[in-house]
Amino acid sequence: MNAPRPSSRRIGGASPPAPIGGPFGAGPRRAWIPKIFAFLFLWPLAIRLMGFDGGPALALAVGIGLFWLASMLIERGFAAEAELAGRRLAKAPTLPGKLAGSIAAAAAAATIGLFATPGGPLLAAVYAGLTFLGCRLAYGADPRTDRDAVAEAAGRAGMRPAEVLAVLEEANGKIRGIEQAAAQLRSRELQERIARIATRARAVLAELEKDPRDIARARRFLVTYLDGTRDVIAKFAEQQHEVANTPLGDNFRRLLDTIEQVFAEQVEVLKRDDKLDLEVQLEVLETQLRREGVH
Repeated sequence: MNAPRPSSRRIGGASPPAPIGGPFGAGPRRAWIPKIFAFLFLWPLAIRLMGFDGGPALALAVGIGLFWLASMLIERGFAAEAELAGRRLAKAPTLPGKLAGSIAAAAAAATIGLFATPGGPLLAAVYAGLTFLGCRLAYGADPRTDRDAVAEAAGRAGMRPAEVLAVLEEANGKIRGIEQAAAQLRSRELQERIARIATRARAVLAELEKDPRDIARARRFLVTYLDGTRDVIAKFAEQQHEVANTPLGDNFRRLLDTIEQVFAEQVEVLKRDDKLDLEVQLEVLETQLRREGVH
């Protein structure tokens, strides 16, 4: 059976996501600025330590740690932004990483300015303000939930907004679980097959985001298929050296073909505004799992 080609549509709709970064265009995905400041202050810290200047040395050490923490938080914000890019309905990250990182960088500048330089509180406040502003301009704001879109989708689905987001987040989390399980496989071919399955699954979610009326009924379908796919991949990964070139390995490939085809069919069903044929497709998966003997 030939695997269907991956969809060329971007997940979440036809419009491309906004570029990652601040108002100056597409910014870096790595927060280098706070890291550079952390390295720059290592030399002053060494000088203070050699001079047994304990107070300023401690302030510099705390500032360096805060700058490094700022870079980690901002990079976490970039990761959240990349994950949500192009999605119509999504829950905003619990921790706004880029905002938290900007605050941490400002605190680092204030700590160093107040306790390790002779400038005093006013100059320390200026350092903190400029650092915060620079981070916000360089890295931009964190992604936020489009409350109007979520409320409209929930109304069409006959669900509460939190329930709609919970279904989508649950499914996206399971897709990430599939990708993590696939990373344990040694076969590039199998990893590419599973990447196509993840693309198909996200395409199903994208259609549900555009028209969420089937989202409640789709939940069981998504959970069953995604859980089954993840579990089968994880189990195969544990035995891949023993079964790679055996009939069980061939069965695993056929199962992946079936799963990919089912997701591709559901994308087309949703595009036609038909109802998900849940019971039939669930039975297909359960029968296939039993027949192929890989679960």
